[in-house]
Amino acid sequence: MKILVLASRFPYPLEKGDKLRMYFQIRELSKYHDIVLCALTEEEVSNKDKAQLEPFCSAIYILPLRKVRIFLNLFKALFNRQPFQVAYFFDARLRRKIHRVIEQEKPGHIYCQLIRTAGFARDIPIPKTLDYMDNFSAWTGKIARQISFPANLFWRWESRKVAAFEQAVFPHFDHHTIISKQDRDALGFDGKNAIHCVPNGVDTEFFQPICKPEMRRYNIAFAGNMGYYNNVKAAVMLVNDIMPLVWEVRPGASVLLAGARPSAGVLRLVQSNVRVSGWLDDIRDAYASAAIFVAPILLAVGLQNKILEAMSMGLPCITTSRINEAVGATPGEEILLADEASGFAAHILALIDDEPERRRLGVAGQSFVRKNFSWQQAVQQLNDLITERE
Repeated sequence: MKILVLASRFPYPLEKGDKLRMYFQIRELSKYHDIVLCALTEEEVSNKDKAQLEPFCSAIYILPLRKVRIFLNLFKALFNRQPFQVAYFFDARLRRKIHRVIEQEKPGHIYCQLIRTAGFARDIPIPKTLDYMDNFSAWTGKIARQISFPANLFWRWESRKVAAFEQAVFPHFDHHTIISKQDRDALGFDGKNAIHCVPNGVDTEFFQPICKPEMRRYNIAFAGNMGYYNNVKAAVMLVNDIMPLVWEVRPGASVLLAGARPSAGVLRLVQSNVRVSGWLDDIRDAYASAAIFVAPILLAVGLQNKILEAMSMGLPCITTSRINEAVGATPGEEILLADEASGFAAHILALIDDEPERRRLGVAGQSFVRKNFSWQQAVQQLNDLITERE
């Protein structure tokens, strides 16, 4: 079957969660189907990046977003019900182009990633699947509760608009997916139980332990897109709240913050024993350079790929109970959990000088990920859903 995939970003490089999910879904679906990719983009897509998708797609259509249209749509969203994150990506000119592509390619199914692409295909009379991916109304609501007046008013407003839009687009699609059961259950509309949970996976052949002790230059690492609000908050908590408790006992303990687009707030964390790497061509270098992976993420929704990648590489991982709801690892056996700075510090200090326990926890975590989070298994669930009507 020919499947037209509609993405709000070109799914390469893999520095963001939605791009990572889309890349591997396309790769796996291409084993069974003819894939046509329509990708919106704010940035020029290089031939090198495009070449990463070409083996899996019969056709690739790059759809540039116009800055003028983005600003105009955001202004209009001040006066209508459209969420700002949906308005940002919508363009009537591109919708017409997508419709022409559909007429030309004649797909048997349309797969839309995120509600921000739903408006391009919602009324097309072809079987369709919408991947909500995460519960963004819950995520924006959490931001509203974390920040102060008056910015919290905007995020509270956006949360209500997103919740209404999540519900409004639901009946326009034949199938619906989301990453985690926790996010699905937190959606605020009837019918949510019909949404299928399709988790992320991890490329366990790529993310394998690297046994090079000379690479291990840091005690602790945290990785992710360092311009993303949740990751910024986690990095700040790690350096400003957790590490001072660790440094009281181990003043030489070192931290690596790795990932693309570090914000000004993250860059301000740099000090003698805290390094901010910025973009890395191979994120495995960050994991391999540390003894412990620490992810004090309090606000996130969905499944955190960084946790799966670190565990797949055999790193002992410490994160929050909220994050582990989606991961599902056994606390104390496959992962360590904490929700306050003191708990994180206690786990770090317990592991930092206990190499046998680090090794045991790392091996158990790696085994757990390999058993439960292969992309092949995850995308098979999506494939079964898409082909249900064949």
